[in-house]
Amino acid sequence: MSMHREEHGPYLIEASAHLLTGENKWQPRLTMTRLPCANKLPKSQAFPGLTPIFATAKGAIQFAADLGRRMVDERSPRLTV
Repeated sequence: MSMHREEHGPYLIEASAHLLTGENKWQPRLTMTRLPCANKLPKSQAFPGLTPIFATAKGAIQFAADLGRRMVDERSPRLTV
């Protein structure tokens, strides 16, 4: 399984892709981790089972990484950590 990791603002974005059994399609997965700071411990939130489904792992990973960046930039209410 391929993975992309990057720090964006106070978060670590981990984007990956999961090969769906019998379909030869890739599903994006995203984990957001709030980085530790002076008064907060690190905390993670997973977003498994994202849609849409992609023909390539690269496309699925790019989608998940872009979603993570947008969630941080837009201060999304879905991001609760």
